[in-house]
Amino acid sequence: MTASVSAYLLGQAQKSFHDVDAADHPKKLMSDIALAALLDAGIAPSSVDAVGCVDPLSWTYPDLARSVAADIGCQKDVREFWLPGGGTTPQDLTHEIALAIDAGEINIAVIFGAEAMRTRRKATRAGKELDWPARDKSILAMRGQKPFTSEWEAQHGLRLPIQSFPILENAMRAAGGHSAEEQISIAANLLHKNALVAESNPHAWFQNAPSVDDISEVTTDNRMISYPYTKRMNAIMDVDQAAAVVIVSDKYLEASGKRSQAAAILGGAGAEEIWNPMQRRSLSTCIGMEVAFEAALASAGVSVEDIDAFDFYSCFPVPVELALDTLEISTNDPRPFSLTGGLAYGGGPGNNYVMHSLATAVQHLRDNREELIMITGVGMANTKHTATILAAADKVPSKATGKTVYRLTTGDQEVPVAMEASGTCTIATYTIEYNREGEPTNVIYILDTAAGERAIANARHPAAVAPELLASDPIGRLGELSWDAELGRQFFALD
Repeated sequence: MTASVSAYLLGQAQKSFHDVDAADHPKKLMSDIALAALLDAGIAPSSVDAVGCVDPLSWTYPDLARSVAADIGCQKDVREFWLPGGGTTPQDLTHEIALAIDAGEINIAVIFGAEAMRTRRKATRAGKELDWPARDKSILAMRGQKPFTSEWEAQHGLRLPIQSFPILENAMRAAGGHSAEEQISIAANLLHKNALVAESNPHAWFQNAPSVDDISEVTTDNRMISYPYTKRMNAIMDVDQAAAVVIVSDKYLEASGKRSQAAAILGGAGAEEIWNPMQRRSLSTCIGMEVAFEAALASAGVSVEDIDAFDFYSCFPVPVELALDTLEISTNDPRPFSLTGGLAYGGGPGNNYVMHSLATAVQHLRDNREELIMITGVGMANTKHTATILAAADKVPSKATGKTVYRLTTGDQEVPVAMEASGTCTIATYTIEYNREGEPTNVIYILDTAAGERAIANARHPAAVAPELLASDPIGRLGELSWDAELGRQFFALD
């Protein structure tokens, strides 16, 4: 055994279906990619002890993981690992399987995931029926997961990533003392850095590497989604992509003689923020990242300065910015912030993006054996956070423990919520949502009350208010909150 590390990534495979008019359904893609990863590892499916599956968003199936296991030739008694969906799920499964390997329960596992959202939506737009198996509508794509936000937040329009992450971006801008133009430039430069990685990644969905201006400027092809994010600052989910990794024990790896092919899992951890975004004490920092990152690095026996390359989860710019802030890394740091190109350019295959990060990292470490890699994941409304540290299996740091943990507590406390309230409030953060014609359709405010509570509200006339919000920074300004019982929402008006 090398140091105390007990689990290794031995096999990997990924594929982006650029060159087909229509991809197969997700289960078929999963079966194919799982077999490819096992082939890469030199392992027969009948030798697999456990499987893990990232539930797809583009289709639902009964007993998916076991069905894939049967299709590829695993034994009937193969163990299944399953965890609720979210951007952290590939790492969550990796960490749980590493724990089982460390406990001596299993030796070989394969984790897989796939999405065919581009094919599905393309068929829907054309009014065509896909030649896919019947969809099991009794199964929810996000089964077992709590709602994205609270009913109260959703009632005011805060219900999707396209609204929640811009709210955090604007909060970070205010906390950093940046102008709107400066913050947009920071965000666009970070994504351009990722886009340059995607340009040379054969598995990336977009390889055209748009410029900083192409990313930040509002045009017909790059409309504003929710301020300050243009379309090219958003993860793109209309992709057909699949990825899988094979995890093995040190015992198996030693017997196989393939240590030079494998990546060691030096350490990993996960943590959760307060679930509902408006109830987090800070909207410009991330305690979940702090806890997960610190634990992962400590388990790996390394410091952030030792890391040679990162793959920061980048569904939007702000998770990258929060990660850099948490790790005290400059936005100008020369190290890679993505191995794939990120979710906006590498592709955003539902909850399976990080599987592509892991697969890419394995190959990267085969080619760059002296390097250390840190991969992060983000789930839901910047709620779930993970970090995994990897090294070449024959280059494990002496202080690495290999310890992984599913979830650590942050000790944070919820801010109480003011509901059906009225009175003077201060704007903590906000976003403006736009339609496809570029017209403001909703303003979402997060407010601090005089009593120390948090409130959420809308503007009664978004199109009329938006110019004032864009003309000067409204964060920190006072206004009046009011409750409209007939509409069932709170509204806010600037003083």
